[in-house]
Amino acid sequence: MCGRADDHFGPLGWQVLNGLFGYQGWELESMRDEVRPTDPIRFVRRTGAGFEAPFGRWGLVPPRMTLDEARKFATFNARIESLHEKPMFRAAFQAQRCVIPIAGFWEWPTSAGVKTKVRITRKDSKPLLVAGLWNCSQTPDGPLESCTIVTRPPTPDLIDVHDRMPALLLSRDIDAWLDAPPIRAREVALASWQPRILQVTPA
Repeated sequence: MCGRADDHFGPLGWQVLNGLFGYQGWELESMRDEVRPTDPIRFVRRTGAGFEAPFGRWGLVPPRMTLDEARKFATFNARIESLHEKPMFRAAFQAQRCVIPIAGFWEWPTSAGVKTKVRITRKDSKPLLVAGLWNCSQTPDGPLESCTIVTRPPTPDLIDVHDRMPALLLSRDIDAWLDAPPIRAREVALASWQPRILQVTPA
């Protein structure tokens, strides 16, 4: 599960993101230490030969569902194992995949009955690239962009932190996640990330 993230990238993070996706104005924003579901969050999608990175509501509003209806469901995470069959996520998995860059994410593991807050980041301070889905809904107030973070079982180094983790992508697998047929995209999202890249730091 991923229910708290942060987008406090810093200069190295901005440099990496600009190199991967082109200049998107990351540096002009105030970085947040905690981004919560329903907050706006950046997601990256294809546009022509390049990319664009709009803000979207963290919590997918599926096709043919209103925002009020979507609020009744926890659509901020989507399990990789069932994307192809869940009505809320199936259409976006087919054709509207994205990458959600975050600086880190937060979890609350329990050890000996005590819950602690930890932050999970890359050891080299580069951004985490999370497999995501997006949609744009028409509302009485205009178009509403929304997105969700795809989750997967944890790698061995995170088993003691939580039984789910974001489906993290290495940069070499971005194109496959965005463009490959759904079956191949799912394989990539499950296999891309490797242990020992992350660090877990107590808050």
